[in-house]
Amino acid sequence: MDHADDVVSEAALVAALEASGGVGFWMWDIRRDEARADPVSALLFNISPARSRAGVSLAELLKAVHPDDQPHISQVILDCVRTGGSYTAEYRVCSPEGRLRWLFTRGHFYLDQDGRPTTGRGVIVEISDSKSAGAAFAERDGVTIDDALNRTADLCLSLHNTVSALGDTALVALAETLLLETGKRLAERQRAERSGALH
Repeated sequence: MDHADDVVSEAALVAALEASGGVGFWMWDIRRDEARADPVSALLFNISPARSRAGVSLAELLKAVHPDDQPHISQVILDCVRTGGSYTAEYRVCSPEGRLRWLFTRGHFYLDQDGRPTTGRGVIVEISDSKSAGAAFAERDGVTIDDALNRTADLCLSLHNTVSALGDTALVALAETLLLETGKRLAERQRAERSGALH
């Protein structure tokens, strides 16, 4: 294993953000409480890419969330875990060096045929450049989502969930590419809405 893959640093995060366009994704095996993420998402939550591939608990990931944002974000996630469905959130994470970054997240949680939670998947976009202030928020999405881009995000998350069960690495890579591109569009729209609200 490359030693750099086990390092959590500002330099590693900046390099990962530049390489990905600031977009990452995550998945969480709820029954085992094992979350895994791509390098961008892992580093944003102060987890090395190597440790993330091995799986970390949700509690460990939430340690990086700003203490003022943590209770509400955690509650919305746990509500979605119990009943399935999607959520959207904006919140701050703290780097080990104390730097604050704003993240936009869209996640979806899945239930089995008996209504028990199984997995969660989501996309994360680093939006610090477009959001220097403001309040964090997290909200569950309604039963019907009329917005085409958010529907697309949910479909991409579902596709990624389904394809992952097949174990076909080529299809998983394609699903991840589509998910990341959809995340970029969500971030672009978020930035445009925010700059429009400032004028």
